[in-house]
Amino acid sequence: MMNPSLPVTEEWQSDPIPTEQTFSSPLRLTPLRKIVLWMLGAYLILNVGFELVRIPPVGPGIPVGELVLAVCLCIISARTLLPIMAKEVWVLPILVWWGLSLSRAVIDARQAGIWAFRDASQAIESLYLIVGFWYASTETSQLYFFRWLRRLLVVAIFYGLLYPVSGTLQTFSPKIAGLGTGATPIFFSEENSAALLLWAACWLLIEPPRNRKSALLRNIFAGLLVAFAIAFAQARTIDLQVLLLGVVLLAIRRKAAAKWGMTLLLGILIIGAVSISGISVKGRLGQQVSLDFLAQHFESISGQGGGQVQGAAEGVPLRISWWRHIIAQLEASPRNMVFGLGYGMPLTTFMGRDAITREPHNSYMSVIGRLGVSGMTMWGLMQIALYVSWWRSFRLARAMGWSVDRNNLILLVIFCLLTLIAALGEAAMEVPFWAIPYYFFFGVALRYGRRMREVAAAQAATA
Repeated sequence: MMNPSLPVTEEWQSDPIPTEQTFSSPLRLTPLRKIVLWMLGAYLILNVGFELVRIPPVGPGIPVGELVLAVCLCIISARTLLPIMAKEVWVLPILVWWGLSLSRAVIDARQAGIWAFRDASQAIESLYLIVGFWYASTETSQLYFFRWLRRLLVVAIFYGLLYPVSGTLQTFSPKIAGLGTGATPIFFSEENSAALLLWAACWLLIEPPRNRKSALLRNIFAGLLVAFAIAFAQARTIDLQVLLLGVVLLAIRRKAAAKWGMTLLLGILIIGAVSISGISVKGRLGQQVSLDFLAQHFESISGQGGGQVQGAAEGVPLRISWWRHIIAQLEASPRNMVFGLGYGMPLTTFMGRDAITREPHNSYMSVIGRLGVSGMTMWGLMQIALYVSWWRSFRLARAMGWSVDRNNLILLVIFCLLTLIAALGEAAMEVPFWAIPYYFFFGVALRYGRRMREVAAAQAATA
């Protein structure tokens, strides 16, 4: 195996798995690249709490993600990077998406003010595709990133396992108020922790073990993480994410898919054992952890169910009513249908305890509601283009026998797929702790794929 993120020399070809020691000097990043990684880590681990951190900390302010984005775009040359990116991905729908969404945000801001830019958060944060592409422009930054990513997953595991006591820990956390929201704890919100545990479980299954004993321990621990995520999150999107990961692994890593099936079975057995033991263990919804509850909760996706899952079941027709309301407004005029309702207005009228729920708990409906058929078409084509480019890179890594690079690409796409599933039942693409890593990871994947193709071409030329 050869790592295509490194130069093509006899020394590299003789080393099956290059490490940091392969370099003659320690890995170092520029200060800006380090800031970007720290920001990404904070969004992924702290989620809702860090989402509200802004400069200045009171009033509208500029969110950290947008501030770092502005600095990066001022320093890096998009005009230089975009032609290179165009060689790796169908860039036309991406450029049209940026043109449609960002120009609409500027136009709508004249009437709606800061709310227009807040509602256009995905459009703004999708520019992290450029930042990720820029970040991975050197071999050092690529190797540093994937080392950092694995360390982040370790942190996510320990942080996610605090889920059962997160409510208590939040009382000790400093709080910050958002724009139109009440005070939110900066630490221990755990909004996306269950999904990160699933991500970490996949990492444990695909990472090559040192020996058989460590492989067995990893598989068992992965099963514990899956059981923990399902039991304590008590979220239907988590159930869908578990099923999707099984399908994806079956398509790209059959051995890992078999492990995932065994891991899921182990998780079910663990939850069943807890149910039978009579131990009182309650999840996010305050319901007892049991196989019966999980089955009923998953069934409530259809909007049917009573007793313990009545609240979850009642939420389904509520969300459908929001979506119907959006479609009705789009159908009110051809202009609305083609160009959408715009930014700055809530897409729902549902009043929560602290603030109006502005998004319809479905990112796909949000895109078509804001930008109509034209925006949804460009957004969909952009997603297709990104995944097609990833697939090309993955097939190359698999064909060349580059297992390290194959695993790196799998780690990136797993998070992205988890995001798309989360977007079915939540406003995932409208919050920075999902959207910023999503587009940044795809930017890294595009540059990584570029480097792989350069190495493959060099190998073919010297063969």
